[in-house]
Amino acid sequence: MELLKTGIEKLDEAIGGGLLEDSNMLIIYDTYSVGWSLGVKILQNRIKQGDFGVIVNSVLPVSSLSMEFKIASFELEKIAKEGNLGIIDIFASFNRIQYDDPFIYYTDMDTSTFLPKFATMYRKMLGEMIRDKRPIGLTVTMDGFAFLLGEEQYIKILQRNLAIKETARIKESRKRPLNILLLNRDRVSKRYISWLALYSQYIVEFYSLEEGNEEKMVVRKSPLPEFEPKTYKFRLKKDEVLIL
Repeated sequence: MELLKTGIEKLDEAIGGGLLEDSNMLIIYDTYSVGWSLGVKILQNRIKQGDFGVIVNSVLPVSSLSMEFKIASFELEKIAKEGNLGIIDIFASFNRIQYDDPFIYYTDMDTSTFLPKFATMYRKMLGEMIRDKRPIGLTVTMDGFAFLLGEEQYIKILQRNLAIKETARIKESRKRPLNILLLNRDRVSKRYISWLALYSQYIVEFYSLEEGNEEKMVVRKSPLPEFEPKTYKFRLKKDEVLIL
């Protein structure tokens, strides 16, 4: 399988060389951490390399999400209007928010209809926007899904979705996606984290410190033979992430 670069040289080195196609990277952080910005920067870098960004939003209105991403110098709406990014808006779907923007996909949805309607929105985006590009998914956030659907219910949905993806991998000939999963550990149970860790090929965990803007970053998991777990220092500085 093809090994894809994150666009962050130190991160590629830390995970053993890059990201495998069709893999999940789980980024875990706490309430005061900006470790989530690592996922945003990977998304930004892969879009610059010609991939298509897919943000799956479960936690904020798009206007608030756009402001949050500016911390990582990511111009969400600008990139979307340029045709390089789409949003599958679960938050809007559950809260009946309607948008005119063609890059925002939403529908009436509840817990019982989530998976088929999510799949329909994704397939529509695939035909209308993604086409022959590689999708780079950023889930904002996995704790948001736990809140909306319940932890037990969402793990069951995730299992069914993994089966759907496996069938697509076997039957379809197209570029395989990368998926970046953001998770605030302060909002979910350890059991929920354990399930997500099982389904993730890469795990990076952040711990904010009481003073300063530097965080501890632990690279815990990678399937690549060159990988060894290691601890780093992480800092978000203007439009770049620093891994030391």
